[in-house]
Amino acid sequence: MPTAFVTGATGFLGRHVMDVLLEKGWSITAMVRDTEQAHALYGDKVDIRKGNLTDPSSIATAMPKKIDCVFHTAADTSTWAKEAHRQFHVNVDGTAALLQALLDKKGRRFVHVSSMAVYGIHEDPVRETTTRLGATSWVSYVRTKSYAERKVKEAIDRGMDAVIVNPAHIVGRYDSHNWARLIERMANGTLPGVPPGAGNFANGRAVAEATVAAYEKGKCGENYILGGPYASFHEMLSVAADILGMPEPKKPMPEALLHLVARGSSLVARLTGKRPMVTPEEAYFACEKVAVLSDKAIRELGYREVPLRQSLEECIAYLREQKLLGA
Repeated sequence: MPTAFVTGATGFLGRHVMDVLLEKGWSITAMVRDTEQAHALYGDKVDIRKGNLTDPSSIATAMPKKIDCVFHTAADTSTWAKEAHRQFHVNVDGTAALLQALLDKKGRRFVHVSSMAVYGIHEDPVRETTTRLGATSWVSYVRTKSYAERKVKEAIDRGMDAVIVNPAHIVGRYDSHNWARLIERMANGTLPGVPPGAGNFANGRAVAEATVAAYEKGKCGENYILGGPYASFHEMLSVAADILGMPEPKKPMPEALLHLVARGSSLVARLTGKRPMVTPEEAYFACEKVAVLSDKAIRELGYREVPLRQSLEECIAYLREQKLLGA
């Protein structure tokens, strides 16, 4: 029975990874901040240990010796510059601490869940050989995920066996904070405008399957982009509206107007100390138009691209189960 150490086990993608590992019969140790929530989700099927990516000693204490694989799915996804310092500690220092712990505990392999964001903005479709521009980004999330990847690459250069997966926009079951927030707001009539961007949408379960396959089939030192159907955010929300039985949303908000709203919100936030209604970082992501190619992951990991409607149906069904949408 292979052994896994999982970060982010109570999160959106982490829960999918846990599902796949449990179905495959893995013995799992999950490091979480909220042990009560984790026990509610997994009971006695998983060894739950308290730890924090900002505390290297807690990571060292939580991780068993000679683990077969660390699946690092946790990340600070904040889109507010005020939280950049914390984000660096979680995404960069936390990744470095995990790598060191795996080395100290003589573990076997590290599977790092990165992001397509590390490649930055490109006109042509992004593939694994595309130049990575994320390290110079002004957006903290993009920059820190890029630095975290560097930590993994540096560890590989020193002999670590590690693989990196780069998901696109993830949609599906267990989401209540990411794209689900847009769907919720559209459903309850509080969405101020449709984002003007576009991108590839990956299915949460499919990304988790590929993440586990990266342990089984991935080549050390390689990146695997996990994409899906390409659609504008308006097209995505239109499909969600159809599933919900709602009218198609209004046309996308002009990019210039969205950036203006973000700047105004940030000025107000400086006076109030409260989070802006729309941050400049959120405006950046809302206007982003980047396409990715998953050919390598399909070929080498058996990755499957799932129709967007199916992913949205899974997301909306979960929101309804959680009473976050009307019946």
